[in-house]
Amino acid sequence: MNKISKILILGGGQAAAYAAKEIRSIDIKSDLTIISEEKYLPYERPPLSKDYILDKVTFDDLLFFPENFYKENKINFIGSTQINKVDFDNKKISSSLKNYDYDKLLIATGSTNRHLVISGKTILPEENIIYLRNFEESNNLKNKINEANNITIIGGGFIGLEIASSAVQKGKNITILERASQLMGRVIPLEIANLIQDKHEAVGTKIHLNADIKDIKKIINSYEINHNNQILSADLIIIGVGSLPNTEIFQNTSLKIDNGIITDEFSATSIEDVYATGDVSNFYHPFYQEYMRLESYKHAQNHGINAGKNLIGQKTSYNKIPWMWSDQFNLNLQLT
Repeated sequence: MNKISKILILGGGQAAAYAAKEIRSIDIKSDLTIISEEKYLPYERPPLSKDYILDKVTFDDLLFFPENFYKENKINFIGSTQINKVDFDNKKISSSLKNYDYDKLLIATGSTNRHLVISGKTILPEENIIYLRNFEESNNLKNKINEANNITIIGGGFIGLEIASSAVQKGKNITILERASQLMGRVIPLEIANLIQDKHEAVGTKIHLNADIKDIKKIINSYEINHNNQILSADLIIIGVGSLPNTEIFQNTSLKIDNGIITDEFSATSIEDVYATGDVSNFYHPFYQEYMRLESYKHAQNHGINAGKNLIGQKTSYNKIPWMWSDQFNLNLQLT
């Protein structure tokens, strides 16, 4: 009698959900489990900075698949579980309460917020200094935006601009501080950045480029931000200065890591029977003939599907052309 294979997916985001769906469509017998730090079933994150803040969707609208999908497909979901130990030699991962054995492991731990650092001091989240990555943070952010009048957003990338668009539509006074000489400098040319800036400024948003923040000081119920020898007052500060691959738990293991977990075009890592997918993976792209780490909705979905195929034995090269989008006001910006 053949042994039933144990497959663990570590991480509960989009890549994990679509990998699990793909695995189950090919293999109906394996013991398949998703382990997530969050208590929620996998859900969409792009609306967290847009439609959810604007009360256009509820949390249930964000779910990739309803609870019945997981039950009907015999996909176990273990939430509110932080894995703090990995033993690749013995094919085991552990929380503070339990060990989980696997035959094959798919790492889909995503990314974490990059924290703002000012003069060597790391700016951590607090009551009215907010970072956005998950549903709990979005829910808190929505409530804080409703209460605030003067909001400063540090970071002129996708997240910062999308939140700015949402907050302006709620009648808030918005200031954006961006340290670069243009908005979204990592991903779009100057001509398009200028169009985006014009759109935001046309609705009253103040944008400061080349912003050099020297200090953030709390003054009773507000903050003073010292930048470029100016003092800016804010009721609420929202920080969006990028992200980092969520690889901390693997740092002292033999897993090859360099700006994410190194994988080949088949989602395989440097360790046998261990795969990685989504934001956490720095994967080889055969078309571009280089390694890349992407953070986008469509990539997480496509790469998760590819990882699922390869993990289950259907060797499939990942060669999707990267693309992403951003919704700001009535603009839909699409990039490849």
